[in-house]
Amino acid sequence: MSGKTYGMNLDTLLFGIDKTERDLDFLCSLIELPDQEYRIPDAVDYSIAVVALSRQLEFMTIELSTNEVDEETNLVLLTKKQLTKLTNLSDNVEDALRRLRQCGISLEQN
Repeated sequence: MSGKTYGMNLDTLLFGIDKTERDLDFLCSLIELPDQEYRIPDAVDYSIAVVALSRQLEFMTIELSTNEVDEETNLVLLTKKQLTKLTNLSDNVEDALRRLRQCGISLEQN
């Protein structure tokens, strides 16, 4: 990596991947195994959340998978561009999940 690099704790990245996978699995289960008494209140907000989580998960597992890890500090080295993209993806997920909470779907409660 050329230029300035930033470090992200490897355990933090792995936790983020795990949480994103669990959140995405939960949302997908609402469609794959629907409850007859529960309907998704807003399909657009639901879809936006699924796409946001999918993009974040793809970036963390594919784009960052080839990044160097500093063995001494256990940090994944990120470029400024990667850090900015990860931040934007995280912001998009938070916004999408906030919209879901407003229509009655909370991942924190499920």
